[in-house]
Amino acid sequence: MTTPRKKSAWTRGLTLALLAGASQAVITTSALAQTAGQTEETAVDEIVVTGVRGSQLKSVDVKRREASIVDAISAEDIGKLPDVTIADSLQRIPGIQIQRNAGEGATVNIRGLAQVITLLNGEQYLSAGNMGSAQPNLLDVPSQLMNQVLVYKSTDPNNALSGISGTIDLRTRRPFQMQDGFTFAGAAEAQRGERTKEDDYLANILASWRNDRVGLLVSAAQSKSNLGNNFSGAVSLSGNNDWGGSNPNNFLSPHGFESFNRVVERKRTGVNVSFEAKLGEGFTLIAEGFYAKLDEYNRAAGINISNRWDGGAFGNWTRPTDFEQTGVNAPPPGPAPIGGNGRPWLAVSEYDIDAWWVNSFTVNRVTKSESKNYNLELKYDNGGPFAFEARAIRADGERLSMNGQAQGDLSNWQYAPDRFTLFRNAQDRTRGTFYPKAICDQYPASQRSNAVTGSAGGCYLNPNPLGYGQNPQLHYDVSGKSPVWSGFDTPISGGLGAGKTLRDYMANKDSYAIGAFSSEGNNEVESDMNVFRADGHYKFDDKFLGFITKVDAGVRQSDRSVSVEQFHLFSGFYGGVPGAVQANGTPVPAGGCMAQWKAIDVVMNQNQCQAGEFVPNPITGVPEFQGYTVNRPTKLTTYNNAIWVNNLGGVTKGMPGFWAIDPRDFDDVLSFQKKVFGDAVRVQVPGQTYDVDLKEQSAYGAGSFEIGQLSGDFGLRVIQTELLVKQNLTGDVMNYGDTNADAGDTVTRRKYTDWLPSFNATYDLTDNVKLRFAYSKTMQPLDLGSYGGGLSIFTADCGATMPNVRCVTGASASGNPNLDPWRSQNYDGAIEYYFGRASMINLSAFLLKIDSFVTGGTIKGSFPDQDGVIRREVDVSLPLQGKGGEVKGLEVGAKIAFTDIIPDVPVLKNFGVDTNYTYSPSKEDRLDLSGNRLPFFDNSKHQFNLVGWYQDDKLQARVAYNYRTDRLSGTMGGGGQRVIPIYQGSTGYVDVNVSYDVRENVTVYFNGSNVTGEIEDYYLRFAKGKEQYSSQNEFEPRYTIGLRAKW
Repeated sequence: MTTPRKKSAWTRGLTLALLAGASQAVITTSALAQTAGQTEETAVDEIVVTGVRGSQLKSVDVKRREASIVDAISAEDIGKLPDVTIADSLQRIPGIQIQRNAGEGATVNIRGLAQVITLLNGEQYLSAGNMGSAQPNLLDVPSQLMNQVLVYKSTDPNNALSGISGTIDLRTRRPFQMQDGFTFAGAAEAQRGERTKEDDYLANILASWRNDRVGLLVSAAQSKSNLGNNFSGAVSLSGNNDWGGSNPNNFLSPHGFESFNRVVERKRTGVNVSFEAKLGEGFTLIAEGFYAKLDEYNRAAGINISNRWDGGAFGNWTRPTDFEQTGVNAPPPGPAPIGGNGRPWLAVSEYDIDAWWVNSFTVNRVTKSESKNYNLELKYDNGGPFAFEARAIRADGERLSMNGQAQGDLSNWQYAPDRFTLFRNAQDRTRGTFYPKAICDQYPASQRSNAVTGSAGGCYLNPNPLGYGQNPQLHYDVSGKSPVWSGFDTPISGGLGAGKTLRDYMANKDSYAIGAFSSEGNNEVESDMNVFRADGHYKFDDKFLGFITKVDAGVRQSDRSVSVEQFHLFSGFYGGVPGAVQANGTPVPAGGCMAQWKAIDVVMNQNQCQAGEFVPNPITGVPEFQGYTVNRPTKLTTYNNAIWVNNLGGVTKGMPGFWAIDPRDFDDVLSFQKKVFGDAVRVQVPGQTYDVDLKEQSAYGAGSFEIGQLSGDFGLRVIQTELLVKQNLTGDVMNYGDTNADAGDTVTRRKYTDWLPSFNATYDLTDNVKLRFAYSKTMQPLDLGSYGGGLSIFTADCGATMPNVRCVTGASASGNPNLDPWRSQNYDGAIEYYFGRASMINLSAFLLKIDSFVTGGTIKGSFPDQDGVIRREVDVSLPLQGKGGEVKGLEVGAKIAFTDIIPDVPVLKNFGVDTNYTYSPSKEDRLDLSGNRLPFFDNSKHQFNLVGWYQDDKLQARVAYNYRTDRLSGTMGGGGQRVIPIYQGSTGYVDVNVSYDVRENVTVYFNGSNVTGEIEDYYLRFAKGKEQYSSQNEFEPRYTIGLRAKW
């Protein structure tokens, strides 16, 4: 199957690459013709270069001076980084790969790996975006507060910590970097998305005062944005035979397909305060704090077409009508976990859909996070050979993420008038949803489905009289750029009468009933960190032993803890209802029976708690227990505001308009659930709730050396790690949800020590050419969830053969405290040619030999269904210890200011280029269906950046293109231990920045982000060239106009 959008992204990238390559060829030829030393620094301290050229000059200067392999980005002038988050800025550095979230830069990789350490002004940074994970998530860090960012790709022995693939050091401004006296600067801008068309804003301000002895700086930034982020695709992926089906072919048959009109609102606040004082005698005191806060509302209103989580439907509700053989099979049958079913896999481009469930779906995930990082530092440097620093770091962060959702069900749950397909009594199909008398009295008598009355006056009600009564037969076509739906104009039976189609039902607001309210997958994370370190340095006037110029040594102690609570909201039902009883005739508990799913298909007749009445058996007349249905018949507008949705963006075609609940109704889901259900109780998910305490004690020694044209450093860092993990044991699945009971705690303690040498060498081949080599051993702890997470068991309705019973469908064991950390041996080599103050070309090669890492895998497990019977083996996904992984590749980059090579050519001298290419293939232990090893998660094999810029006395312009090839984003079980990789296709983003100095200190500017409207495509790859569409994210182009001033 083809992936045409990938081709279009590559076409744009190739065109720009050829232009960049042609430019570089001309420039490089001119540069090489110049004599060595001609472009060496001349009166550098007397020349002030500003703007984008000045930023490039600083970046080149940093790379040239550092002993290790380093790249840098600099905001040469206050507030002139045009990017929203600092991750947006980092993406243009060679080897940096970012993942966008709703179009904004969020997570960061270096050379294809997420195992990256983030520092703030040289010490560990605690970000609310990744309090328990290794991968930097910089979504909450405003770029406007940064002065400079350094990216270390080889180990600097003086850094507090080093990541497996690199280290990012975020550097804020300090008052002694500013001019004497007062400095004020600020910017304000208006933002607007091409699709959302909301009036958004960003503002930042800086105030600084200093004299010769003391200084204070305060900077702040705040923004509000509404980001278009439409979605379309398959959800909860599984194979048609995963439930023991006997189809001769395997094919993707997911739980459902969804399309969402999604808007993400973000309010971002950042504050940096820095105080510096020279105490005399060489002592300097620094006190600073960095605060970041992010409030996010991820609002989505869409459509869900699915199999109603019915276990009997997974294998037959989708029927492939156009497909191709992939040429690969599941592994042949054999003992677990090796064996599969041995059947061939199909790549499907079109399905006929027997739609068991069509409902509008509203989701709002609200995440509020903040972090505070404090630094108190005493420095001593009196101009002599000895200097030292002592630092104390305190940081804490918290994040609360809550989800509110509701389904607007279009089905009437019937196959004929008052004959129910769900919750039926086989002996009397008129017995559907059952409610107590107080609820029955609120509905007209015509809504009762029969005349049966319970022992306390309860009755059977038709939950949705105007819904459809026949499964719609739809068609789903993913052979093109985006899914195309059809089949909505076929007449179907139902409450609207003869001749009405699914399109008619979707257009009629009264044909919707609430299928379920829920708030699940919520989590609260709290973390804190305390660090103390002391470092000493001694410079030799005469080289020690003839080659050592300086020695460094230090000690460091850190204590980082994280507490993660995953929870669902439960509410009590039918407590205190007159005459309500449990199945054994005893009263319902005063608080009622607790339910996670406030749904029309949940009946309170399960084994732990029941609520209902006794009704006569339809044959014998003997009283038997009938459970109440949890959710009463509820219209979309009973508790909510309804909106008409007829625009799902460019990622869904053929879908008629429909009614859905306004996701803003769930901006405060806790209050909403309390209003509707009377209470909302947090119930922990034990398998995803844990506490981890990570203590590190380290010491290092390092030396710098010079031998002729050879210079560099060497060092050894010893880290002793103590790990304390408290996990929760998993008990039975609680009734009326999929939450396991907490069966107690288990505590694990571990200690290990790592000896980590490092070596960096630079040889000055000429005054302008440097050769570099680096070697190091690195260690980085795992994502803390990989230590602390426990077992979670997933269930679905067993189907008609076992009504009202939940069957186990799979499980996930997300943590293992006995896993080893990431460990690697890294090799780097580079050649750099400098031919101007702001111009250079570099070529780097790298090899990361990963000795230990964590990957995902599956084993087989057996767990009892809700009735206590074990019936099957299911896949259990879990983290596994990986060994022998590898990432290697090349980086090629050029930073060229034309004024460095053609200073006498008008107009052209004002242009410049910053371009780079990274090649980083990787492989780890897991195998696809063809037996090939998978790449590391989130790594792209190829990445290309091109920035072209122009700057004269008043006008500046920059166009940036960022391209990366496919990346592994997940996997799906393919049978046995083989997996089907899920890739995000290649992407290419174009960003634009133009500014004009209307006065010396006043600038107006325009920014465009994602101006080509890139779409993220996700697909399953069965074999080379055999792929199937999975899903898409659509990010909108965004535009900004602003004013910046300094005085």
